[in-house]
Amino acid sequence: MAVMGERLPEAWIVEWHHNRRVEFPLRRWSFLQFPFLFVVGPSVMLLSRLPDMLDDGACRFVGYLLIAAYVGVVIAVAWQLITQRPYLIVDRTGIHQGRRSMPWTEVGSIGLIRGPRPIRQLPIHPKNVWANDLVLSQQHVSDLQTFRTWLETILEEQRVGER
Repeated sequence: MAVMGERLPEAWIVEWHHNRRVEFPLRRWSFLQFPFLFVVGPSVMLLSRLPDMLDDGACRFVGYLLIAAYVGVVIAVAWQLITQRPYLIVDRTGIHQGRRSMPWTEVGSIGLIRGPRPIRQLPIHPKNVWANDLVLSQQHVSDLQTFRTWLETILEEQRVGER
């Protein structure tokens, strides 16, 4: 079964009207693109030198430190792939991504999509110009343009409901 971020916007609308809450779990394939492109290549080169580091007394500590770091990264990636967290949640109170959130009352505008194709981002601008944007990515939703349009519709509904 496809995760919510890979389904059609009609499914988001149905879920929104049914529960007033839509959860977008982490899309596994989009999450795997970034580590493989930028981490795996340099890691393989560094790991090929690991036996020499462990034999050398001066570099042994660095070798064990690298092993611990790689084990930690593998555990973190596996945890995210299994649990599909952090979730992106759009509900009646606001937009929540992991530990960051922005209530509808603080949303100023939905920004324009930026960035190259594999790592596109959608900023949510707060009303307070000094506050940080909430930046959403394709790790949760495959079609950011459609998601942007849907979020603007939900934002308008929330603003009309406030009046």
